[in-house]
Amino acid sequence: MTWRVIARRDWRLLLDARLPKVALGGLVCVVSIAAYVYPVVGTAPITTSRFGAFASGWLGGLLAPIGVLFGYGAVAREHESGALRLALSMPHGRSTLVLGRFVGRAGVLGTAIVAGMMIAGALVVYPFGTLQPLRFLAFVLLSVAYGAIWVGIGVAASALVATNRRALVLGVVALFVLVIVWDAVTAGAEAGLIAAGIAEGPVHTAVQVGAQLDPGSAFEGLVTALAVSDPGAGAWYDGPTLSLPVFVGWLLGPLSVAMLRFEWRDLA
Repeated sequence: MTWRVIARRDWRLLLDARLPKVALGGLVCVVSIAAYVYPVVGTAPITTSRFGAFASGWLGGLLAPIGVLFGYGAVAREHESGALRLALSMPHGRSTLVLGRFVGRAGVLGTAIVAGMMIAGALVVYPFGTLQPLRFLAFVLLSVAYGAIWVGIGVAASALVATNRRALVLGVVALFVLVIVWDAVTAGAEAGLIAAGIAEGPVHTAVQVGAQLDPGSAFEGLVTALAVSDPGAGAWYDGPTLSLPVFVGWLLGPLSVAMLRFEWRDLA
C-alpha cells in the first residue's frame, strides 16, 4: 500500500465528517467576503496581487486552527483505539502512513483554498480590478503551503503522543505559542529595547529577526513581497531573504521530525 492510497482514504474520511466541512465552508466564505470588501476599502490600484497583502492576516488567522483541526487526529485517534496496529500490519512503513495522512488532509484543505481563491479572484477583478496572474498564482500556492504547514504541525502532534486528547492539547499549545505568544514576546522585547534607547545594533537586529521566525510572519513576509514593486527594499530580514527559508523550514521540519520519531517509537 502506497502513501497515495492512504491519502485517498483520509481524504474521504475527512470529508465524511461534519466539522471539517463546516470549517471549509467558513474558509471559502471568509475569503470571498474579503475579496468583496477589498475593492471597496482598498487603495488603488486594485489588483489581485495587492489583494493577497490585504487578506493575508485574515487568511492566516483561519488556516492555522483549521490546519491543526485537520491534522491532530491523523495518527493518535487510531493509536488510542488500537486500530493503528492493524493499519501498520499493511504492506507499508510507518513513515509512509504518516506521509499519506498528511497529504490527504493537506490536500482537502488545499482544494478548499484554491476554490475560495477562484471566487476571490473573480470578485477582485470585476468590474474595475486588474488580474496579475503570475503573482496571484504565487499567492494561491503560498496559501496552500501555509495551510499545509499547520496540517503538518497537527499531524506531527498526533504522531508524537498516544491519545487523541494529548494530540489536541499539543496542537493547541503549538497554535497558541506560534500565533499569539511569539508575537507578544518579540513585540515586548522590541518595546523594551526602544525604551532603553537601543533602536539599532546587533541586539535590536536579533530581536527583529526573531520576530520573523514564526510561520505566520514568514507567510506575511512572502505575500507582502508579491504586492510591492521592489521586494528587496528595506532591511534584509523584512523580505523573502529570511521569509522563504523560514517558510520552507516550517513546511518540512515538524513533519520530518515527527516521521523520524514515529519510525522508532514503541507503540505498546
